[in-house]
Amino acid sequence: MLLKNVIKTLRKKWMQLSAIGLIILLSSLTYTMMFYGLSGIEEPTKRFLDENNQEDFSVEMLNMVTVEESNYPLLGSVLSRGFYSLSDIKKLEPSTFYKLMDNRIKEFNELYPGFSLELREYKNTQYDYKGRSHKALILKDAHKINLSYMEEGAKPAADDEIAVNKIYAQKNGINIGDPLVIKSRQYKVTGFVLFPDYTLPMFDETFNLDTGLQTLILMTDSEYERFDDKESFRLAGVDLTGKAIDTAYDKDKLPFVTQIATTKFNMRSGAIFDELTQGKVTALGLSIFIATIAVIIVSIMIYNLLQAERGQIGILKALGYRRREIAMPYFLSVLFFALVMLVAGYFLGTIYAEPLKELYLDFYLLPSVKIGQSFTVFATAIFVPFLFFAVVSGIIISRILGESALELLKPHENKSINKLSKSLSRMLAKAKGMTKFKYLHAIRSIGSFFIFFLGIMFSTILISFSFMMGGMVDRMTIDYLNKVDYQYESYADFTKRLPEVRTGDEKFLSYPFATLGDTIISLQGLSSRNRLYKLYDESGNDITVYTQNGAVITKRLSIKLGISEGDTISVTVNKAHYDFTVKGITDEYIADKVYLNIERLSNMLSENKSSRLFSGIYSIDKPSSDYYSTILSKKGLIEQSKAMSNYTQFIVKVMIGGSAIIASSILFVLTSFTVEKNYYVISLLKVMGYKRREVNAMILNSYLVYAVISYLVSIPIALAILYSMMDLFASEYGVILPLKFEPNFIPKTLAILVVIYFASTYISRRKIARIPLQEVLKTYGE
Repeated sequence: MLLKNVIKTLRKKWMQLSAIGLIILLSSLTYTMMFYGLSGIEEPTKRFLDENNQEDFSVEMLNMVTVEESNYPLLGSVLSRGFYSLSDIKKLEPSTFYKLMDNRIKEFNELYPGFSLELREYKNTQYDYKGRSHKALILKDAHKINLSYMEEGAKPAADDEIAVNKIYAQKNGINIGDPLVIKSRQYKVTGFVLFPDYTLPMFDETFNLDTGLQTLILMTDSEYERFDDKESFRLAGVDLTGKAIDTAYDKDKLPFVTQIATTKFNMRSGAIFDELTQGKVTALGLSIFIATIAVIIVSIMIYNLLQAERGQIGILKALGYRRREIAMPYFLSVLFFALVMLVAGYFLGTIYAEPLKELYLDFYLLPSVKIGQSFTVFATAIFVPFLFFAVVSGIIISRILGESALELLKPHENKSINKLSKSLSRMLAKAKGMTKFKYLHAIRSIGSFFIFFLGIMFSTILISFSFMMGGMVDRMTIDYLNKVDYQYESYADFTKRLPEVRTGDEKFLSYPFATLGDTIISLQGLSSRNRLYKLYDESGNDITVYTQNGAVITKRLSIKLGISEGDTISVTVNKAHYDFTVKGITDEYIADKVYLNIERLSNMLSENKSSRLFSGIYSIDKPSSDYYSTILSKKGLIEQSKAMSNYTQFIVKVMIGGSAIIASSILFVLTSFTVEKNYYVISLLKVMGYKRREVNAMILNSYLVYAVISYLVSIPIALAILYSMMDLFASEYGVILPLKFEPNFIPKTLAILVVIYFASTYISRRKIARIPLQEVLKTYGE
């Protein structure tokens, strides 16, 4: 009989229970979905990386001859013809190139014994496919380290065969056996390949990760050597002693080394480790956070429910019912409800785990397996929060039912005044009684107010992050590309013939091997009268002319090294130091670049022998491939950035939606509890002649004020968290995330919270309107 009465009472609160149930469900769903989704990647990834001998570190090196190496007799022939880059030396004299690489490996091993090294050779290329610009990184197959792995099909055996990434093939409708034309040559796709050192498709300094427009490619060694495009080199290394390598190296003894990067701190190969670890920690943290909110709200609900029925409970105790007999219906009802929602969350989590896994594999180039069930996950997602519910509910029920029958028959009075109420009361000492009531009653319960603040803060962080992410990819690539007028950026191959520069084309000179302190930077020589690639600052001013008597650096480099306009920088080129005054900062995040006058840079690189050196041209019309081995289309770069931009917009919507669900659920439940606890007060206010709008203002509108205050307090907390994340990416991976906070975000976020507030309190306002004046007489009569 008592159980039926409890169930009947809970049925009347179905809307509150639905909101609470949604929070409980989200707790279980979040943990299950993220844990299973990440586990579906983690296990096959570990096996793939171990079996294919992923590098433990990489040695980034100068792709040109150092001053010390220029004295080697074996290089005399190529150096005398004016060729200093490794790619040019390899084209002219392959045997000389490999001897030079063997020397570098030997020098490294003399300083670092106990490590195995292998040369990593790769080429970047761009081509059109089905009317869109695509980008590929062609890797020469390795023999010891970073071995290629075939997900399906076979490795290329003939020069007209290639293997591509599976996700790239799926997105472009390519099957094994289909043809693929790259730079006018047709290849047959023989399989789908993965490489351990490219678990994330980062082929350059940009953050474009569209696996539908870029792929890794495996060719035969002979076809790789024939394929003419921009080539780069590094050394891949593994530890043989079991000790991690010391990344701080002696520059004098290893002048060709620019950086020793461990895999863990390398975005292209190590980001997945942090992603998996942090993803699981985040899943557990979010689950605990949401479950904590749910436990506290359920506790408040149980407390209010028992306080509302203390008279009936007192009568039952007076009739001889034991505490356990009275407690069990309440206890079992709450636990059954929590268990149902947790189980529902678990099964929904298993359903959404697969799409989450696919979302990760949309960017990470990794093998996957079918997700399997785990008792550990089941227990963590269900039994751990269920235990919390049981303990907290049991304590509250036991505490209230521990009172004597006589005490329970007396009306409950909340005699406790918390410190927050006392402080606010002193602040409102001279305020009207209506104002005091309005703002004091909402903070009578510290637990309720704490949950309220957490919900607002959580929503503020997610919404702020969403707004700051908006346009991030555009700022990194598209924004600046849209400002400049060139259509093609082309690099000449000087080992073949001197290119003909057409009227209207503009030369540029690139030197990607300079250093600024400990940072490898690119020097870019432009004419100060350049038209096709002008330099613009953050305000949109043309600052190209500043290269005539100084340097202009990119915004990315400014943030990374803390360089400001007016500072003096010392750039090192082949052990020669050159000082420049930073005359301007261009609003560009694409690379770590210093822009100089092209003639000045030419003299620097040629030791004042020539002021006419150039690397390539900017042009409106596409130049001939007979003169230029690498031709980059600006339109293609913009297309490749759009997919990443669309992905960030999707994430923005998900985060705003998630924050709205949690915030609205919390506000609805708390305001509903407030109305229920104040039935007598609301009725009394009506009897005293207050209108409905005034009653709403006194009972509910204080929450809006507190929401605004909580939001304003949360803004610096949100910004601190987000800027810490930006610093982490910059320091650990050297990746600049141009998250940007603008003042107009404040009213936008506030508007969203206000909409959430009014939507969440709509039902509570209707409840207030339905409370009769006679309620006060009933209570008084009792």
